[in-house]
Amino acid sequence: MQRFKRLKTWQKGAVLAGLFILLLIILTIVRGNGGANTTDTLPTVSLESISALSGGSNGTVFVGSVRSESQADIIAQSSGTVTSVGASIGDSVPAGFVLGELDNASQKAAVLQAQGAYDSALAAQQAVSPVDSKSSARNTYNSAYNTLDTTLQSEVDQFFAGPTTYGPQLLISAPMYSYGELSKERAALTDEMDAYQRQLPNANSSDPATLITNASSVAQDVFNFLTRLATAANDRESGATSAQLAALASARASVSGLLATLSAAQQSYRAQSVTSTASVDASVTAALGGLRAAEANLEKTRLRAPIAGTVNFFPLHVGDYVNASMRVATIAQNGALEVVSYVSEDVRNHMKVGETITVGETAKGIITSIAPALDPVTKQIEVHIAVDRASGLVNGQSVSLALAGATTTTAVSTAATSTMPLLPLASVKLGASERDIFTVGPDGRLIATPVEVGDVTGDRIQITTPLDPTLTIVTDARGLSSGEKVNVATSTTSS
Repeated sequence: MQRFKRLKTWQKGAVLAGLFILLLIILTIVRGNGGANTTDTLPTVSLESISALSGGSNGTVFVGSVRSESQADIIAQSSGTVTSVGASIGDSVPAGFVLGELDNASQKAAVLQAQGAYDSALAAQQAVSPVDSKSSARNTYNSAYNTLDTTLQSEVDQFFAGPTTYGPQLLISAPMYSYGELSKERAALTDEMDAYQRQLPNANSSDPATLITNASSVAQDVFNFLTRLATAANDRESGATSAQLAALASARASVSGLLATLSAAQQSYRAQSVTSTASVDASVTAALGGLRAAEANLEKTRLRAPIAGTVNFFPLHVGDYVNASMRVATIAQNGALEVVSYVSEDVRNHMKVGETITVGETAKGIITSIAPALDPVTKQIEVHIAVDRASGLVNGQSVSLALAGATTTTAVSTAATSTMPLLPLASVKLGASERDIFTVGPDGRLIATPVEVGDVTGDRIQITTPLDPTLTIVTDARGLSSGEKVNVATSTTSS
């Protein structure tokens, strides 16, 4: 300041003029920058169409879930505390392998009790076998032989003498029968009685009912023979003596009585067998049913693998409490994977079995089946896609699926409108209570459009709200608000 005072008057004027000019220059620059800031400080956004952001105009993009072609969830059948664990995630287990057990001390005790009741019923069944009726039937069988043998040799053979070509010689005249007919019948009875005698040592090991039936058959044959012999002996021209006729009458009475005895023994044996075993058989059946029920209750406490495969889910540890109907494990054959997706009816119209589809970024799959009808709950159609073992996919992950586009723009537009697009996460503003995408109005301000969202796949999110595929939205909605004025960096792109 002292130096300025010592300057001459014209020097002071020059300095002031220079300062004034400098001030004008600064003001001009400031005003120019201020005008630029009015525009340059606004957020700059880029716009793209829904179709382009969700996979382009050459196809339709939707979401699927990778799962094993053979997979089973294990659901707890009863409640209880986990007492043992026999496997962990990643283990390969065979079908029927017990992954873990719940507290089952009471169920094991019930099985032991039921087993004891069943064993007791079996013992009772053996104890009440009709031993007496069997013994009686066998005694009747042996006694029948003795009666028949005595009758034939002591009484019937009074009508016969030495052997002939046809059999023992008949001592009476029998013109009503052919020559040697009764002799042949007597010889046949001898053969039958010899066979009977050979079976006597095996009587104790044979079925009593069969023994009585066989004895009755022989006795009936003897009685039939005696009836024919009586017809001949009672003829006036037979020449039979009174002693022979008396012996014949006695023989017929003995055999007739034996037939009655055998019939009664057979009926008695059958009745005793049914009566003796019916109740104990019922007891055995009931005891076996109780044992099976106890074993079933015990089995409910075991977490058993229904198929062979890899343990993909098994969060249990010893001491955890499990509720009935709780999913406790998942077993799958991870080497055989498929992708399952649910699409709208319009998208299904652009799909066919055998068509190739892009899974994720680079993997390829083939559509193997398409459900013939909509799911009544989701109103979607289930589609199965086979993938190669070397696809790099992981069981349980969500993947994007790109279907080759339709042949016309109209068809593609319809499919894209009806399906659920996958948009970049950045293009959707995810707030605490709102899910919005932004468009830019004619005045350059943001317009928020609320949407419903579905699964997140990598850096993309599924939009379940139907959207026009030609709608252009802000590609990065982070930090933006509805009504905010923005600059548009790119022109609108339509599909």
